[in-house]
Amino acid sequence: MEPGPAWPRFVGRADALQRLDATLAAAARARGSTVLVEGEAGIGKTRLVSELGARAQRAGATVLRGRCIDLVGSGMSYLPLVEALWPLRGSAALAGCSLPELSRLVPELTEPQTAAASGGPDSRLRLFEETLALLEHLGAEAPVVLVVEDLHWADRSTLDLVSFLAHAARERRLLLVATYRSDELVPDSSLRRLVGELLRARAATALALEPLERDELAQLLAGTAKAPVPAELANEIYERSQGNPFFAEELLAAAVRGEQTLPRVLRDVLLQRLDDLDSESRALLRIAAAGRDVPYRLLAAVAGLPEERLVEALRKTVEYDVLVPDQAAGSFRFRHALLAEAVYTTLLPGEREELHERLARALRAQPGSTAAELAHHWSAAGRPIEALQSSIEAALDAEAVSGPAEALQHFDRALDLWDQVDDPESVTGHDLGRVLTGAAEVAYFSGAGKRAPELLQQAISLADDDAELGLLYERLGTYLLPVGDRDGARAAFERAVELVPEQPPSPQRARVLSALGNALSLSLRPVESRAACEQALAVAAAIGDDLPALRALAVLGLDLQLLGRGAEGIECLLDARRRARERGAVVEELRTYVLLSDVHLIGGRLREAAQDALDGVAKSRRYGYERSSGIVIAANAAEALLGLGDWARAEEVLDAALHLTSSFRPEGVHLIRAELELRRGAFAVARQHLEAAGPAALEPQLTAAYSCLVAELALWERRLQDAARVLDAELGLDSPGEVKIREPRVCALAIQAETDRAQLAAIRRDTAGVDDARRRAKQLLERAHRSAADAAAVTLDAAGWLAIAEAEHSRVEGCAQPSLWEAASAAWDQLERPYLAAYCRWRHAEALVAAGASRADAAVPAREAHQVASRLGAQPLIRELELLAQRAHLDLADQPALRDQDDALGLTAREREVLRLLARGYTNREIAAELTISIKTTSVHVSHILRKLDVSSRLEAARIAHQLAAED
Repeated sequence: MEPGPAWPRFVGRADALQRLDATLAAAARARGSTVLVEGEAGIGKTRLVSELGARAQRAGATVLRGRCIDLVGSGMSYLPLVEALWPLRGSAALAGCSLPELSRLVPELTEPQTAAASGGPDSRLRLFEETLALLEHLGAEAPVVLVVEDLHWADRSTLDLVSFLAHAARERRLLLVATYRSDELVPDSSLRRLVGELLRARAATALALEPLERDELAQLLAGTAKAPVPAELANEIYERSQGNPFFAEELLAAAVRGEQTLPRVLRDVLLQRLDDLDSESRALLRIAAAGRDVPYRLLAAVAGLPEERLVEALRKTVEYDVLVPDQAAGSFRFRHALLAEAVYTTLLPGEREELHERLARALRAQPGSTAAELAHHWSAAGRPIEALQSSIEAALDAEAVSGPAEALQHFDRALDLWDQVDDPESVTGHDLGRVLTGAAEVAYFSGAGKRAPELLQQAISLADDDAELGLLYERLGTYLLPVGDRDGARAAFERAVELVPEQPPSPQRARVLSALGNALSLSLRPVESRAACEQALAVAAAIGDDLPALRALAVLGLDLQLLGRGAEGIECLLDARRRARERGAVVEELRTYVLLSDVHLIGGRLREAAQDALDGVAKSRRYGYERSSGIVIAANAAEALLGLGDWARAEEVLDAALHLTSSFRPEGVHLIRAELELRRGAFAVARQHLEAAGPAALEPQLTAAYSCLVAELALWERRLQDAARVLDAELGLDSPGEVKIREPRVCALAIQAETDRAQLAAIRRDTAGVDDARRRAKQLLERAHRSAADAAAVTLDAAGWLAIAEAEHSRVEGCAQPSLWEAASAAWDQLERPYLAAYCRWRHAEALVAAGASRADAAVPAREAHQVASRLGAQPLIRELELLAQRAHLDLADQPALRDQDDALGLTAREREVLRLLARGYTNREIAAELTISIKTTSVHVSHILRKLDVSSRLEAARIAHQLAAED
C-alpha cells in the first residue's frame, strides 16, 4: 500500500486526511466506520487512500486493498474481495480460520481446504459473514483498513457485500473506505441506491474530493516535475485542468515533451503520451487495454515476444507512467482507466476481435482463468459457440458463489447467443427451458423486477408436460407477487392447481395448493384461501406426509384470524410450529413466527405479538435466516413495540434489521421506521423511509398502513388536500372479498383531514368549503361505523379507531365533545397504546378549553398527555400541547425545561434510562436485567453515553448525572 516511486509528494487534502485519520483512530478503539470517497475521474481518490494506507500501516494496522475493474460487462463476482485477500493466502494470520465460502473465491486461503458449500442465498450470506469474521479476526489487536477502489465498476454482489460490511463496521476495529466516481451516480444505478441507503441509515459518511486550489496544484506540479514549474505554465495548466490533479499531470507531461498545441480533449492528450513508445510497447498497451488488468503470464502469452524484449517493452510503459505493476498480483494495469479507454478506442474493427480471441485462447490455456473472463473475450471476439459455452459456465459459477446479478448477466448473454449457434443444447449440455428457468431464478433473487416472470413465461411456452408446467406456473406466481401483480400471481397459482392432477394425490399437488392459499391470504381473501389450504391439507393426509402442506397449515391460522376465529387460528399456527420442529423444517417453523405475530398484530394483542416476534428474531438469527424471514419478523416486533410505547427498543430492532437487509426487501422495516420518525417529528427522515417503503403500497396487507402514514405526515405538515387525496384513493380501492381491517383507521384520519379543512375554510369565510367538508365527514363517519362493525370480530383496534372517528367528527361540527375524546383515551388505554391515548388526551384538553371548562380541569388530560409525549419523545405532540398550554394558561408542571435539558445532552430516551441506572452504581448486567435488554446492547449504550458526554469513565458520567439531578 506504500506509494511507489512514481507517486509525487502528497499535496493538499489536509481536511480529508484529518477526517480519515480520525476514523482510523476511532477504529483502533473498536468504533469502526465506513467512508465513501467520491469525486470525478482523476481528482485524487486513489492517491488519498494510498496515503491513508501508508499511514495506517505505519501505525500497525492491517491494510487490505481491492479494486473494481471495468471488464465491459464480464460480471466477475467479488473481484475486489479476491484481490484484497490474495496477499493473505497461506498466511499464519489465518491459522485456525475455517472459511469454506471464502475458499471458493481464493482457494489457497485456508489449508487444508474445507468442503465447498452449496450455492444460493444461504451460501451468499455465509460468504458475507465469513468475510466479516475474517476481518474481525485480523482486527483482534489492531484495526483493519479495507479499501475498495472504483466502486462505480463494482458488480452487484460486491455492492451488497460493501453494504453488509458498512452496517457491520460499528463497534469493530474496521475502517472501510470505498472510492467511486461521482459522475457515475446516474439515476436508478445500483451504486446510487447503495450510497443513498448507507448515508440515510448513517452507516457511512461521504467524503467528497474537490479540485485542488491554485497554490496546491502548483505544489503538485512541482513535485511531479521534480523542479519548479514556471508560474505562467502552472497557471495555464490550472485553468485548463480546473484543479483536477490527473488532468494537470497529463497536461504537464505534454508540456514537458514540448508539445506546442495541446489537444482540447483529454483523451487526445492521453493518446499523445504514447507517441514516444516503440511499436512493441504500444502493442502491449493494446493488449492491456483489451484485458485491462493483465497478468504478466497473459501478456507474455499473447504478445509472443522473446522474454528480454517483452520485459524491455514493459519497462518502458512503466517508465512512461502508463502501466503500473502490481508486484503482489504479478499483473499490470493502466495508471488511469481513462487512458485504458482511450487506447482501446484505437483498436480497429477486426483488430479488436482478433485481439480478444488471442486473449481468450491464452486464458483458456492458463490455470486459474475464470469462465467470466473467457465469456467476455469470446463474445468480444465474435465467437458465439465458445462465448455461449463460457457464458453458461460463468452463470453457474456466479450462482455457486451467490452472485445472482452477475449470473443473470451471463445467462442474458447466453440467451442472446442461443440462436446464433447450431444445436446449442449439445454445445452447452442444457436445453433452453433450463437456461430460462435458471435465468428467471437468479433474476428473482437479484431483485430484477419483472425480468424473472418474463423469462419464466418463455420457459412455460416451451414446456409440454402438465406436471412440469404446473410447477413452472407456481414459480411464476411466486415471481409476480413481489412486483405487485397480485392478480397475475393468483392466476398463475390457479393455473398451477389446474395443471397438477388431483389424482393420484401428490406432494406437488399439496405444494401448488399451499402456494395458492398463501397468495389469496396475502390478498386478504381468507375465505378462498382457507378453501385452498384445507385442500392442501387433505392431499397431505392422503399421501401420509404433512411436510408439503405445512405452509398451508400456517396460512390457515392467519385465515382463521381474518375470519374472526382468532383462538382457532392461534392453535392452528402452534400446531404448524410443532410439526415443523418435528420435521426439522426450519423455513416452515420461521414462517409460523411471521404469521403468529401477524395474527396477534391484526387482533390488537401487541404484547403477545412483541413476545412471539422477538422470539422469532432470536430464532432466525440462530438458524442463520436473520436476513430473510428474520427481517419480516423484526418488522412485526418493531411494530408491536412502537405501539406499546417502547420506542427505544423498537429503534434497536429496526436498526439491527436495516443493518442486515443487504439485497433483501426491507419495505416493512422502512414502513415502521417511518412511523417512528413521524411520531418523533423527524419528518424529513420519515419521508425518506416512506420513499424506501414505496413498494409496500403494492402489498394488500401493507397498503392501508402505508397510505395512513403518508396522510398523517401530510396532516402534520398542513398539506390537507394531499392527505385527503391519499385517503380517498385508499377508500376507493374496490377489492371484492378482501377483509379491510384497517378501514376504520383510514376513515378516522380522513375525518381529521375534513375537520382541518373545514376549520381552514371557516377562517377564510368559505361557507361552501365548510359545508362540503362537513358533508364528506358525515359520509366517512357512516362508513367508519360499518367498517368497524365488520372488523370488530377480527381486531380489537376497531373500537379505538371508531372512537377517534366519532370524536373527530364532533370537531368538524364546531362543537367538539370532551366526553367523546375521553372515551377514545380510555379505549386506547385499555389496548395499551400510550401514544394514541396521549393524542386523544390532547384533543380532550383542547375540547375542554373550547367548552369553557376550568383551567384546572383542562390541565389534567393535557398534563397526562405531555408526560407521555415527553417520555416517548413525540415532539409534534409536545409542541401542540405546549401551544395549547400557552393559549389557555395551563400548567404542564415545567416539563419543557426538563426536556430541553435532556435534549442538550444529545442522549436518546433509552440512553437517559441507562445513564440514570449507571448513576446509581448499576453494573452492565444489572442495567440489562432492569431494562430487559442484552448485556451487549447495554455496553453499546454505555459507550455511546461516554462519547456523547465526552468523558472517559462511568464515574465521570455518573457525576454529570448527579449534577443534573441536583439542578432539577
